[in-house]
Amino acid sequence: MGVTMLIIGHALFSYVESWVTIIDGFFVLSGFLITTLLLQEHRATGTIGLKNFYWRRGLRLMPSVWLFVAVWLLIGVVIEIFRFFGIAHQDMIGLGDIAKDGGAAVGYVYHVFFPNGLYVIEPAVQEQRTMWHLWTLGMEEWFYLGIAGTVLVCVKKNWIKQLGIGLGLAFAVIGIARWFAFTGFWQDSESNLAGVRMIFLQRPDALMLGVILAIINSYITEETGLKYRKFMIAMGTVGLVIWMAMLNLSSGAIEKLGGPYFEYLPAGPEEFTRPLMLETTYWFRFGHTLGALGFGMLCIALVRYKDWWVGRVWSIKWLQWMGQRSYTIYIWHAMPFLLIMAVTGGEDAPLKMQLARLPVMAAVTILISVVVYEKVEMKVIRSKGKFTKDKSSKTAVDASSAELKQATPKQIINVADKQDPAGGDPAGENAAVDTGDEPLPEVSSSK
Repeated sequence: MGVTMLIIGHALFSYVESWVTIIDGFFVLSGFLITTLLLQEHRATGTIGLKNFYWRRGLRLMPSVWLFVAVWLLIGVVIEIFRFFGIAHQDMIGLGDIAKDGGAAVGYVYHVFFPNGLYVIEPAVQEQRTMWHLWTLGMEEWFYLGIAGTVLVCVKKNWIKQLGIGLGLAFAVIGIARWFAFTGFWQDSESNLAGVRMIFLQRPDALMLGVILAIINSYITEETGLKYRKFMIAMGTVGLVIWMAMLNLSSGAIEKLGGPYFEYLPAGPEEFTRPLMLETTYWFRFGHTLGALGFGMLCIALVRYKDWWVGRVWSIKWLQWMGQRSYTIYIWHAMPFLLIMAVTGGEDAPLKMQLARLPVMAAVTILISVVVYEKVEMKVIRSKGKFTKDKSSKTAVDASSAELKQATPKQIINVADKQDPAGGDPAGENAAVDTGDEPLPEVSSSK
């Protein structure tokens, strides 16, 4: 469902700008699922195989990104050839800028140099970006880099609760900082890295919240879950309402209908000062925090009660089909979007044109993604077993940003419990887990 909304959101961005909180939801789910899987692996094997964990991450995430970058570089070469013969306009994005994007993308440092919100502080730089969406992968990969070892140490030292408390404090600090118009560290220094100035807009706190929820969930027994079912579903419903509200409070469409509207960010560098930002209730000051919290409340109910109506909606077959390919769709959608928008009036095109080109952009994106998914990604995933020496690691659940976005509620439930968070077994043998469900389609070789 999320990736479907993302396609619509990027195609009609000025009308649904606050749909950016979909990424908050992805990050919460990413932190939740990967921490749950790491805890489960420790329970099953007594350790966490860091080498195999990072090996699986690379095999799962790199092929599509590298191919995406290679195709963009080829397009860049063609543009330079056309420019040489006077066919391409001199103002068109060139090979040099594409190469900068590609280097940042494959090095997973896009969020450091070209972060979310770059258009506010460096609009001229933002205009030259072709892979603007890949900052999210950089954030997640840095998260993956640290979380596996951190969980392993905390489990062995019996510090898992302290980890949750520490991340909870960090989540609160970042949320408060945004409310007081801090977008990052030394944000007024133009000589500072853009990613440092805008780090709080890249939502590390949403990933932290996911880890916190995984730790909390690991201590909820089946008996406790049944006892507080009504309360937790009620909390999930409240979370859904909060999340949906945050999705629409910076929506141009809602504004045109006379509804409440909060501008997402300042329009440009002139307004990017804390005193000026404090005078205006920009959406970013509260939206990311409340959006992540709302989705977190929803997430707990979603993974524990698969018969809840939200879970049934999430498990609709065509949404599952999209979800299984969501990582690929996310990587590749920007290319046809930019190319089609370039010849149809760009972001300033009339609404009728934006609506007319949306199905074309979606269809081309899905067509490309299906080919890449089947012919590239799945071939690599199926080969994982050949490179995994530790048999127990093969059975450990493989989580990545791609797979979490593929997961349906009933698939997540399979790994949401039976954890060993503190060296003991707080959930015991009564942990709520449905072992009868099928694993994630086509990626079972990694489990």
